[in-house]
Amino acid sequence: MKPILIFFLVLCQAAWCFADTNTTQSGSDGSVESLNQGTTAPDTWVSDQNIDTLFTLYRPYLDNISAYQPIYFLVGTDPGDSTFQFSFKYRLFDIDSHKSEKMDLINGFHFAYTQTSFWDLAADSLPFEDTSYKPELFFASPKLDTGFSVHQSLYIQTGIQHESNGQGGDISRSTNFLYVRPVFIDFNPKTTFGFLVATKVWTYVENDDESNRDLPDYRGYFELELKCGLAENLVVGSNLRWAKEGGSIQLDVTFPIHRIIKGISGAYLQVQYVNALAESMINYDERTEAVRIGLSIIR
Repeated sequence: MKPILIFFLVLCQAAWCFADTNTTQSGSDGSVESLNQGTTAPDTWVSDQNIDTLFTLYRPYLDNISAYQPIYFLVGTDPGDSTFQFSFKYRLFDIDSHKSEKMDLINGFHFAYTQTSFWDLAADSLPFEDTSYKPELFFASPKLDTGFSVHQSLYIQTGIQHESNGQGGDISRSTNFLYVRPVFIDFNPKTTFGFLVATKVWTYVENDDESNRDLPDYRGYFELELKCGLAENLVVGSNLRWAKEGGSIQLDVTFPIHRIIKGISGAYLQVQYVNALAESMINYDERTEAVRIGLSIIR
């Protein structure tokens, strides 16, 4: 154990000396140039930074991470129908790299992850009824030149998504989707009013025939998303699906909390209505009808 510790300390010291040699040099007046601007001594530079800034130096690709699907925590009017979701995406290539400058399309490749949990807050032990894990690889196009108005944009997203509930045995559920999703947006920068129409078409790949053979009959192959509202005000969105066993709808209304309570920012009041088949994987052949109220930080 001691030799390993000694080796680690020597390695750290060598790395520190190497970094000090390569990132500082003497200025014309004999002063040491700053690590960031070449004017402030390293000790001063470090003392001026908070912990997040310092750690960012060792996370150069942090800017590649951003929000993806809505992030929320919602409690049902029937607490047994509560749910929460978080989601992020990661751009696979550095937008500032030399390669990206020459190949603008390469910036559209992303990895994404979304997790949706269904929580029974009415039960004594507050169990999670089911959780859907959804890793995804997708490509999002830049704005397509369609001759639309300057306020109107068309994009196309296409990718492959895995979805499973992480269980085994009789309650295991899993499938994969290949999809194409055209997105049309009309946004007025003066009024900040925007309108979105997105259609998503998919096919199933390696759907689990043992546990959810007939999932397509309940989940379908097509979804229509409509959303409109003001950037800093009320936004209303809907998702409509069609399947052999019936249609599904989800309605979401979000409103910035800072318009209700001054000083609170970065969160929205959200009301959701769901009447859908296959909302969760474990009970995909059952219809969920619920009204939920809660908070979202990404809408």
